[in-house]
Amino acid sequence: MSQDPRKREEAAEALGETRRPEAVELLSMALEDADEDVREAAVDALAEIGGDTAIGLLQKALADQDESIRETAADILAELTAPRRRGQRSTRKGARYPHE
Repeated sequence: MSQDPRKREEAAEALGETRRPEAVELLSMALEDADEDVREAAVDALAEIGGDTAIGLLQKALADQDESIRETAADILAELTAPRRRGQRSTRKGARYPHE
């Protein structure tokens, strides 16, 4: 793992862009990172991937020490778990969830 938090943040972002469920395990480690930007990137990446495992990790992020990460995780969880009509778009800026 890189000593540079910016590289770890970029790695988390790249994992989210893959939208592959296999990336969730690596993102779970990023949620434990000492750097809050890395943890924030992991939360956003989990939102991109979705699925039950990602939702479980986002629930864990609700206990993060950083308030903005807790708020982001709560917002994402609300969107991922709220029933939506087919074709309805997310209200979160830039959100692109694969299960819409």
